Amino acid sequence: MAKERRSKIQLYYDIVSAIVEDSQNNDAVSPTRIQFKCNTSYDKLTKYLEEMKDRQIIEKEKPIKITEKGMKFHQDYSKINELILDVSKQITAE
Repeated sequence: MAKERRSKIQLYYDIVSAIVEDSQNNDAVSPTRIQFKCNTSYDKLTKYLEEMKDRQIIEKEKPIKITEKGMKFHQDYSKINELILDVSKQITAE
């Protein structure tokens, strides 16, 4: 069974979510941990981390941190996902 490809914005969300989760658990946030949590190649991850740093979503220091803009993105994207799930549940229930 083929796995559906994620969009770039979905990958950004997955990366931010992994960083948020590790930060809340007081775990070290390293690219390798993010790679495993996001199930992506290391090459792609480093490319996305650099893009996210340029867009001021993360700070690529050690440990990697989420900026205020990154937290807003995470919250907004979570709300959109919830809305999509609610609507799709209503559609399938009809």
